[in-house]
Amino acid sequence: MGEEHPEIFRNVNSLAVLCTKQKQYEQAERFFDRALKGRKLKLGEDHPETLQTINDFGVLRREQKRYKEAESLLRPALGGRQDKLGKEHPACFESVHELAVLCNDQGDYDKAEQLIIEAIEGRHLRLGDTHPYTLKSWNNLIELYEAWGKPEEAEEWRAKLPQPEAVDE
Repeated sequence: MGEEHPEIFRNVNSLAVLCTKQKQYEQAERFFDRALKGRKLKLGEDHPETLQTINDFGVLRREQKRYKEAESLLRPALGGRQDKLGKEHPACFESVHELAVLCNDQGDYDKAEQLIIEAIEGRHLRLGDTHPYTLKSWNNLIELYEAWGKPEEAEEWRAKLPQPEAVDE
């Protein structure tokens, strides 16, 4: 395939995400730089895979508490995804979710609440109530209310939390 094949950049992006989750931020940054440069060159600025890398890079910056840089990546990723994929695409709700987490991390609870509810509603419609991404957004809203000092709202959403269906053995 060669070093410049798009599949290579997909794998490099996956390694960057893994390093981010493991808090190996310097390694993640190197992988994201490589994936982003390669995807922009081979696929273009507005390709969905390039936008995925931009979104993921924004998550790294948020994890590093580099909030302005995170926002400068997450907002364009969302806008690009909405333009390229349509506002109802699940990838758009991923970006909305990540922006909500960013706002929450910065203590902007009003904005975080608005965004996370948008992510829940979109994921509910596109993925279903018990999909792991929907549940992740739902749990983040509960955590937001707890951090915000709104235990009644947290309990209200906790009570409505969908339960995964029992699996027959």
